Amino acid sequence: MIIRSGLIKSQDSVDFGEFSKHWKDVHGPLARIVPRMRAYTQNHIRKTLAGEQLGFHRVDGISQLRFDTLADMAASMDSPEQRACIVDIQGFLSDVTILIQEEGKLNQFGDSTSNGIKLMYLLRGGDGALAQLLDALPKVLSAASGSFRLNRIINRDFRVDSTVPAGDQMIDGVLEVYLAGDVTGENFNEAAAIDTSPGIDVIGAFEVSEYVVLPLQEETTARR
Repeated sequence: MIIRSGLIKSQDSVDFGEFSKHWKDVHGPLARIVPRMRAYTQNHIRKTLAGEQLGFHRVDGISQLRFDTLADMAASMDSPEQRACIVDIQGFLSDVTILIQEEGKLNQFGDSTSNGIKLMYLLRGGDGALAQLLDALPKVLSAASGSFRLNRIINRDFRVDSTVPAGDQMIDGVLEVYLAGDVTGENFNEAAAIDTSPGIDVIGAFEVSEYVVLPLQEETTARR
């Protein structure tokens, strides 16, 4: 499955609470009906654990739109519903960097994945470095219980709207970590440990509040 993420920076003149409310209550319903989309999740930033590295812009939210194929994604982006989304983002966003990823396997570590929090890491590193990190993550995350998924970038040329500024495409993978139990972002931050992995740079690390706008749909339902 393909994940199209938007690394979103709100306009500096827009209060973060107003941005978050607009993204959820106004933009969410507009994006929810984009054709051929299988699922849509918004990740609202609760805490920045590491960020604005190497000149990358501030990230206030990370979207995740899922499609079966790149062709399905491209077709959906040429729809009236998507054009309505583009008109809307021009009113409240200042930068949107798009990351096209192949969804990775969900790997469990420890005993449980319930009642926890979600962390997201934006990583730079070659294929070999990402493979080594994937092998090392169970040990890196051994102090907690939960699950993780590493989604690798597969396309760097896609722009939702050429009139909206975007950061340099320096990111090679998006790591999602789901922590179980009573662990919090304040007492769990493996950004430093991941950053010391050979060949890996952490461009951004965030504790997020995950809001599912559209749960995963059956393929026949998604292909409207």
